Amino acid sequence: MMRFATPVSRYMTCEVITAPDTTPLPEVHRSLGEHAISCVPIVDTASRAIGVLSRTDLLRLGRFETKTNSRGMLLTLPDVPARDVLRPGIITVGRTTLVVQAASVLLKHRIHRVFVREGDSLTGVFSTKDLLLALVEARDATPIAELMSAPAYTIPLDAPLALAADRLTTAQVSGLVVVDPDGWPVGMFTQTEALLAHGVLSDSPVEDVMSPAMV
Repeated sequence: MMRFATPVSRYMTCEVITAPDTTPLPEVHRSLGEHAISCVPIVDTASRAIGVLSRTDLLRLGRFETKTNSRGMLLTLPDVPARDVLRPGIITVGRTTLVVQAASVLLKHRIHRVFVREGDSLTGVFSTKDLLLALVEARDATPIAELMSAPAYTIPLDAPLALAADRLTTAQVSGLVVVDPDGWPVGMFTQTEALLAHGVLSDSPVEDVMSPAMV
């Protein structure tokens, strides 16, 4: 378990993608997709981080068309600057913060990543993916049943996107397991797919946009 006594600098991602506070929300959405990240710090004209916007925030701020008989677009994002809708403040840790301490911060704030600060600058990101790497290297023998969340929320393969989006937000989860008519898992519909479906008709089936990746 000594791996968890290692500083986050050992596992963190060093590149930090930011967005100016004048960036329109649709452009923030595009940036998250282009860089395959789930959250971006918003910086002012002095390059100081003043808040964040995440995929969860975009889904909250966007207008979902949840009527299953509608032919409207699934998600519409308001064309407003990031500074008007950001979550103020930014949760950070230092480079020497231990992995176990950073994990406690993630759990306390129910977030998926914490930014690493050195002085006035953000020098890295420590995410749940980095935490998993530390867990793998620690060779922890704890049974997964003792750590997993339950239940697993599902959505039928042929369900309309409107229903999937509504279930995603109502259940307050980051992803749904997509199941076939026999109840067998065949993919995932996550916040990423919901945002990628921006501009897709709301009555389209989940199958059209789901990720087939399953473990």
